[in-house]
Amino acid sequence: MTIELFGFPGTRSSRVQWLLEELELPYEFHQLALFEGEHKRPPYTDRHPHGLIPAASDGDMQLIESAAMVLHFADKAGKLAPAIGSDARGRYYQFVIYAVATVDVPTIDYYLHTVAFPEARRDAAKAEAAKPTIATAMAYLERELGDSPYLVGGEFSAADVAVGYDLHLLVGAKRLQSSERLMRYYESLSGRPAFKKVFG
Repeated sequence: MTIELFGFPGTRSSRVQWLLEELELPYEFHQLALFEGEHKRPPYTDRHPHGLIPAASDGDMQLIESAAMVLHFADKAGKLAPAIGSDARGRYYQFVIYAVATVDVPTIDYYLHTVAFPEARRDAAKAEAAKPTIATAMAYLERELGDSPYLVGGEFSAADVAVGYDLHLLVGAKRLQSSERLMRYYESLSGRPAFKKVFG
């Protein structure tokens, strides 16, 4: 059955869409009228009770949370994920969840309040408050990446997609350019055909 993904370009739905393209899984993308608040009312709130983006369906199964979608679809395709029970699998889980649980909020806040929002809506205090967590995340990712081209076992995986979405926003907000190592890593991700198809 066809996978359906509900979202809006540039939001966390783009993380999931990028992965679906990498996995070559057929899907339908439903672009929500974000600025008209379509995500905050039925029928979308029947899919996502909090009115957040993204939501997805895979047959009769409904999914919210981009981390769950990344993990599920990689397993469904049998690609871009280390073997279950391996040490690499634990590291893989770590980075997928780290991206969503720790890095997303400050990164998105910083991006919104320095790039995406019109000047009148920007809150300099929110952008400033995001900087320490972003700096810590960048230092941690630099250390964990080391000299490897990818985060898990030297091979491209769905963990790189999860983290790569945040790096994309940080590049847009001109926060990543200070790290030569992370910029090289990001450039390898952004050069992938699936990335270009989603982000342009």
